Amino acid sequence: MKRKNKLKAIEKNIQNFPGISTESYGNRIRKTIGFEVLDHEDITSSISALLEVCYYALDGNESFISPKHQNKNPISSVTKVIEIIIDLLPHDQMFCLDRIEQIVAKKKNVQTNKQF
Repeated sequence: MKRKNKLKAIEKNIQNFPGISTESYGNRIRKTIGFEVLDHEDITSSISALLEVCYYALDGNESFISPKHQNKNPISSVTKVIEIIIDLLPHDQMFCLDRIEQIVAKKKNVQTNKQF
């Protein structure tokens, strides 16, 4: 009976975080993650910032060569990318894993105590 309770506790923890989503995709299961955006403009801004940082990294002199992108600022692009990275960090999954480890550790302690 206790094993069922442990499994239910683990299932509850897994269901309580948005982390990895699974969905059917043809004949396979696709796993996805996401990050929160304010609106459509924020989506394009995020994508642009990622591309700009890649461009700066490849260009090496912290400025765009193309005149149409002269208004872009490397600091704001890097800041936006860091924000995206922070949003993508799996905090909820790590919390869930911590809870699962606690449940498993309790189970091991109970089994160890029964042996003595």
